[in-house]
Amino acid sequence: MEIEFECSDPHVLKYFPIVPAKDLLPEWYSKLKADEPNISKCWPVRDMITAGYIVPTAYEEVMGVEHDGEIDQIGRITPVEEIGEFYRHVDHMTNPNMGHSHEQCPIEIDGKKKAYFKITLPWRIKTPKGYSCLLFQPFYHFKTDLTIMPGIIDTDEFDLSQLNFPGYLNKIEAELKPGVPLVQLIPFKRDEWTHKLSFKEKTTSSKMNFFLHNMYKRAFHQRKIFK
Repeated sequence: MEIEFECSDPHVLKYFPIVPAKDLLPEWYSKLKADEPNISKCWPVRDMITAGYIVPTAYEEVMGVEHDGEIDQIGRITPVEEIGEFYRHVDHMTNPNMGHSHEQCPIEIDGKKKAYFKITLPWRIKTPKGYSCLLFQPFYHFKTDLTIMPGIIDTDEFDLSQLNFPGYLNKIEAELKPGVPLVQLIPFKRDEWTHKLSFKEKTTSSKMNFFLHNMYKRAFHQRKIFK
């Protein structure tokens, strides 16, 4: 199978391309020593960290929160010079192309009503017929100052030349730097599923016992390849 990433900005295509997730590992994870017991030995975690592709941030900007009545409004921060000093100023994202109001997703997050930002990147993703993509914030990069809201795009049909990533701020300010992992993207086939419930008495004669000897890779693991 082949996935294609089309970019309408040659600068982004050259300097901040979408890459396989295995080529942009979390820094803390890549520093783990292979000869010591640590999370790098957990193959379910390794598969998650290396699955699919990473969409990095392409533009530099600072976003901030400004409390407006009951709602934390969000916008881009611009320096305002006054009497020789710089002051924090938030330009609210009131244009629908820049953000979303609280009313569009009217829930409280950590006890607060929030407005939402929207990060737009000049990418179009093309997958074979019957394949979609799951897009979400790469968990193991542990980005805490902002949250990207996950979603699924039917990339075999979606033909716009840009991607929009909505989210909200967890702190009063968040700085976006080019090249930093923003979204992890995993393609999948749209199969039709049914489900059933069953009971099976617990036994000890399972391959799971191999976990005691770090044998998960040999007993269960199936190789996944993203290039």
